[in-house]
Amino acid sequence: MKALERPGRSLARLLTTAAVLTAVTAMTLSPAASAAGRVAGPAGTSVCLRLLADYNAILLRHWGSDCSPRGTYHIHVWGGGRDMNYPTYTYSGGNRDFSYTWPVPSGTNICAELWYHKPGGGYSSYGLPCTTM
Repeated sequence: MKALERPGRSLARLLTTAAVLTAVTAMTLSPAASAAGRVAGPAGTSVCLRLLADYNAILLRHWGSDCSPRGTYHIHVWGGGRDMNYPTYTYSGGNRDFSYTWPVPSGTNICAELWYHKPGGGYSSYGLPCTTM
């Protein structure tokens, strides 16, 4: 009987994850919110960055062609005793999705910050969402 329970749990997790990703994809910030620069959206969303955390993994979405300038970025993530700067990447509009293993206990607060690399030097933040694993 246990062999039958495990696939059911996996299917339930898959369906739950799919529902969450569908909900996140459907969320948008109003043009006024992105123009204001620092208006937070739904939980796990801030300016141009969305963060989902579940099942010891995180999903980051740099989104919206009107949200941030094209150029070089990196994402800093921390929580649960972990702290990482992910590698730089080039953003040219649309959505960029990243997923990473983040093995921390359930209930752990996770935060991420999207950093734009200014062409003349320095950085600008384009989102600081937090959520719970």
